[in-house]
Amino acid sequence: MRTARRQADWNHVLYGLFAIAILGLSWFGGLFVERWSLSSIKTTAVERTLLYKSTLNNAISRLRYLPMVISRHPVISDLLEKHQGLAEARTYLSSINTASNGAVIYVLDKTGRTIASSNWQQAKSFEGNNYGFRPYFKQALAGREGRLFAIGVTTKRAGYFFSRPIYARQQTKTVLGVVVVKVELEQLQSEWQEGGENVFVTSKDDVIILSSNLDWIYKTTKPLSIKPREKIAASRIFEEQSLDPLDFKGSQQQFQGPVSINRVQYHAFASQPDQNGLTVYYLAELGAAKNAKWLSMILLLTVGFLSLMIFLYLRERTRKLVLDKEAREARRIKRINEQLEAEINTRKHVEKELRNAQKELVLATKMAALGRMSAAIAHEVNQPIAAIRTFAASGKLLLERGNSEDAVLALDDISKMTERLALITGDLKLLARNSNEQHSRVDLRVAIANSMKLFDAEFHSNDVAIRRTISAHPVWVEGSLTRIEQVLINLIRNALDAMSVRTNQHQLIVSLKVENNQAVLRIEDNGIGLSSKVAEYLFDPFFTTKPLGEGTGLGLAISYGIVEEMGGKLRARNLPRGGASFSVRLGLAPEPVEHKILETAR
Repeated sequence: MRTARRQADWNHVLYGLFAIAILGLSWFGGLFVERWSLSSIKTTAVERTLLYKSTLNNAISRLRYLPMVISRHPVISDLLEKHQGLAEARTYLSSINTASNGAVIYVLDKTGRTIASSNWQQAKSFEGNNYGFRPYFKQALAGREGRLFAIGVTTKRAGYFFSRPIYARQQTKTVLGVVVVKVELEQLQSEWQEGGENVFVTSKDDVIILSSNLDWIYKTTKPLSIKPREKIAASRIFEEQSLDPLDFKGSQQQFQGPVSINRVQYHAFASQPDQNGLTVYYLAELGAAKNAKWLSMILLLTVGFLSLMIFLYLRERTRKLVLDKEAREARRIKRINEQLEAEINTRKHVEKELRNAQKELVLATKMAALGRMSAAIAHEVNQPIAAIRTFAASGKLLLERGNSEDAVLALDDISKMTERLALITGDLKLLARNSNEQHSRVDLRVAIANSMKLFDAEFHSNDVAIRRTISAHPVWVEGSLTRIEQVLINLIRNALDAMSVRTNQHQLIVSLKVENNQAVLRIEDNGIGLSSKVAEYLFDPFFTTKPLGEGTGLGLAISYGIVEEMGGKLRARNLPRGGASFSVRLGLAPEPVEHKILETAR
């Protein structure tokens, strides 16, 4: 119950985390879509801004050349120099204005008074009006091209004015008057309105002069200070217009980037001011990006929670299938248990009989082992006993004959046979008894040196090449120095016996090193090696390959017991190059304190 409750709690936590993940993914996915939409909108807005700027420049500049052409016409020069040809001038200006589809063309004298105009027949004719206060007049009178956007004083219609000075024919530096061409941009503004986009144009004074939204015309993108207002009022550019600031909210009240007008979010893009001082603004609505954000969030939420519902449905269906399978398995196990219960009763009786049989088998095995050991011991002991019986009879016969010297030799032989029996019984004691000898720290290097010293004469006489690979530092183990030397003596003796069969150069390799916090001692020879049969019974008591009377077969068995008692391992293997290798592995012992002090002093 507790496990099931814990599992249910974990499931609730996982479902909560999954729901949080869905919400987070939906939120960040919406932000990503919004940013992508904004990026796309910005790219399009920049292109549209450049397009509108190009359209505006084309509309304004299409008649820029006319003032220059008209200023050089003889009819206009005669009108200013000779004060004659007014009718011809009017006709000329009207025909040019009609052909160019301009708003109005008129000529001013040096005082700024209009002396001829293309609209001379209309009620609001410019003739007789003085426009000397206009900046374009002053610019042309000074010998420069004049440009100005302004509301017409007479017609009250806004337009862009181009002006050029009119020079005397003979004296090209003498300005006689000014010719002005007005271009009205209402058609362009109407086209912008029909386009349905939010675009407007500001003058160099930040006044909106053209706009697709008529409510924004003659508003300013920032509040005008007193001096610009006085200058505008003096030139009567925007007559009777209050020039109030456009009601918007933007960063630091700058009409750049994100702005809000009448609660509608826009991103404002502005072109660089052109040579006429005009700036084109394009307003990209951000509603589409916001809608894309919320739509993507709703879509991701729907997909996420739908996936969660599908997952829960499939999980519940899988759980039901598992429960059904477990129920079938439980019924099957119940049937099996019933069968097992019947079998158990049968097997209990069988096991009882089996235990009785095992006891008899163990007893028989012990008796067989005791018989094999007795036979081995009898085999080893009978030979010396038979020899003693023979030597004793020989000695008795020799004494009866008075041959005391030969009798003494027989007694010596009997003594040797008793020594042989003592050796056999001594090995049996070592094999059978547990050693109570006190263990101490032993440096294996010392044990190797002592053991090798005993064989110096034999090494020399048999021409054995010795190769030592001994650790330069003490290798300490827990054990008995005497018993370790006994193991080494047995291993070295076996190596010498194995090499004695071969006539080639005898080589004995003794190595000592530390591996994985263990002391590893190896005795390697180039003798006859170990056959598969020998390797199988190598460490069994009384097993020997030596001729009768030369060995008891207990040396390696005793050595194996000594190493096992010290917690180590004695192993043997054949070498690829020939010969055998015996390895002894013992756990390292802590270094003696007095030795550490001595090493530190050194």
